[in-house]
Amino acid sequence: MLRRFALVGVLLLLVLAGGGVALARTSPSLTASGPTSVSGTEASAVFTIADRTVRQVRYADGGTLRYTFRLTNDERVPVEVRGLSDQQPPSRLFHPTGLTPVQLGPGESADVTLALHMSGCETLSARAGAFVTEVVLRVERGGVLTDDVTVSLPEELHTGSPREAFCPNSTATSRPPG
Repeated sequence: MLRRFALVGVLLLLVLAGGGVALARTSPSLTASGPTSVSGTEASAVFTIADRTVRQVRYADGGTLRYTFRLTNDERVPVEVRGLSDQQPPSRLFHPTGLTPVQLGPGESADVTLALHMSGCETLSARAGAFVTEVVLRVERGGVLTDDVTVSLPEELHTGSPREAFCPNSTATSRPPG
């Protein structure tokens, strides 16, 4: 009888360990959706091109754009979104600086706000622009497993480089022609 309990205990440990290994090998699944909103800019417009939704915002050199969207935990385990990863996709005019931390249970959603510093217009021609289509989040599961998770934004954020008069650090040679 004692052998049966020991065998059942060993089998239970193996199943739990296997589940832990499977959980550790997969990244959490998070999705972003609307409703969305922005602040920190004078103007914003949303339009659709084929299957893409683009949010055009007015560039404000040195300003911070705040983009709010809904984040959903598609996992069966709770996750804690701690903020942004140190590694972000490159963008010439937008520089991610922060994200609202949030705890999400399985299937739960919450609104989060992404902060983007706007700078660098003096390195682009006056007609060029920049996009942000995704961010990399720092996510923790179970208080121990930490992952970087790439999340596609519900809208492609776009801004254009302003003309010279609205780009205070531009010089005659800092901006390429165009």
